[in-house]
Amino acid sequence: MSDQIFVKSHVARDLLQSAGLFKNDRLVVWEYVSNGLQYVNPGTNPSVRVSLDSRRKKIAISDNGRGMDWQGLQNFFVLHGENLDRKEGRPGRGRFGTGKSAAFGIADILRITSVRNSKRSKIELRRSDIERMTSEDPIPVKKLEKEEMTTEPNGTFIEIEDVHLRSLDQAGIIRYIERQIAKWPKNASVLINNHECEFVEPPLAEEKRFSAEGNTLELLGDVELVVKVSKTPLDEDLRGISVYSKGVWHETTLGGSEGREMSHYIFGEIDVPKLDEDRSPIAAFDVSRSMRLNPDSELVRAIHAFIGSKVEFVRRKLCDADRKRRAEDEERKLAEHASEIARVINEDFDGFRQRVTRARAKAPGGGDAFKTQGHGGDSDDDLLLGTDLPAVPLPPTDKVLIDIESKPRAPEPPDVIPPAPPPKPPVLEGPPDAEKKGQPAGGTDARRRSKGGFQVKFKPMGAESQRADYFAPERTIYINLDHPQIKAARGSSSIEDPTFKRLSYEVAFSEYSIALAQEMVAHGEFYDLTDPIVEIRDTLNRIARKGALLYS
Repeated sequence: MSDQIFVKSHVARDLLQSAGLFKNDRLVVWEYVSNGLQYVNPGTNPSVRVSLDSRRKKIAISDNGRGMDWQGLQNFFVLHGENLDRKEGRPGRGRFGTGKSAAFGIADILRITSVRNSKRSKIELRRSDIERMTSEDPIPVKKLEKEEMTTEPNGTFIEIEDVHLRSLDQAGIIRYIERQIAKWPKNASVLINNHECEFVEPPLAEEKRFSAEGNTLELLGDVELVVKVSKTPLDEDLRGISVYSKGVWHETTLGGSEGREMSHYIFGEIDVPKLDEDRSPIAAFDVSRSMRLNPDSELVRAIHAFIGSKVEFVRRKLCDADRKRRAEDEERKLAEHASEIARVINEDFDGFRQRVTRARAKAPGGGDAFKTQGHGGDSDDDLLLGTDLPAVPLPPTDKVLIDIESKPRAPEPPDVIPPAPPPKPPVLEGPPDAEKKGQPAGGTDARRRSKGGFQVKFKPMGAESQRADYFAPERTIYINLDHPQIKAARGSSSIEDPTFKRLSYEVAFSEYSIALAQEMVAHGEFYDLTDPIVEIRDTLNRIARKGALLYS
């Protein structure tokens, strides 16, 4: 018995364990497609055709690559063997020598037909053959043809049969391959059934480029990180920065910003050649086919830190811009909402002025008892008897406040200027062709002004302030966005939420009813303490009817 101890491997078990890394049809198809794209003769535009047949549980992949002779096929089936192209200084995807096992991750039969230099060879390997092996002996591969002469061009035809999946995910395979070939030379072509794969970059809103500096430059080399912002939210498989090394895609990451606000708009790329050249004790890659780099690698940590800091910089800028946009958009919507409420209020106020304001007796130069307090006679549209403007006499039934008895005036001393002539009665505005029986009632410059009316505005006024506040000099109702009730109704949703809108109607209408009563009190229109209560109740009922359509 020898004293020497050797490291051995159970080949069959090894092969099936490696096959288990290829957990789905996307990984399996790409493994063989990438070989067809990479291993081509100089001057050849690589082309791969994939046929997916869910009904027959079969996948077929043909390429116009350089093909394999018998020796090439022998090397192909060396598990964990060194990639000959990489050994000769031609980097590519081949690294761990596990790709030949990919088919057995989802199927039972792998058949390969390859033509090189007018010689065709054909072999077959079945899962049943592998599982029969009980020792570490090599697994025999069935020879169907060996270097038969042919006129067929160079290339390889892969057949994967007895697929165990319920169905083949054509859409998923297409998306995966299109993402993989994003950095592939433009002359490469992949056709899946009748679909030609082509990576289409999401619509771009902006792009920022960052060069490695300082310690990052020392660790990663002279690399450039490109961070892009999509105009539309990205599907999960398109989000993040794609990490390449010499054109081979190894990972997609957001460097810790995954799931954060606005991160679903960010994508981009970085190519780090040092990844392919790394020989550190803690390797950047493993054989898991997980599309994830090893975070314990110092080189990978540096890549993630570089990506993470720049993605976070861009993300925060996006958040600031989005908050500003949403604030501006919300401000516009609040203004539109306030305008709707003010329109209903002013319709009621116009009717109120017709019913009350124009019915009261006015002294010469008198004006609207409810005019906006501003620059002298600011909002009068009332008329007195005159000869300047079309007008009609005020109907007797509207003179409800004219007949109210006022306190008798004290007799004038004989030595003073005689009192002014009696006031002219008010009239109503008439149609354009009516007789000119009116003249402006208000304004120190005897000119008619635009109608006065109420405004409604939303404003943050503090949680301790009232729900709403009426500012008489501007005839403006301010609704307090900070009030707990209004803030709760608003919540985190849009101001279009019916709960918020309906509460704001109620608040504005209530404040208007009280404000109108305040205006009437200020102008001496009430003669009993219960009058304001009655007026508020009437106004609330009236304005609620007018605003009913807003609730629909």
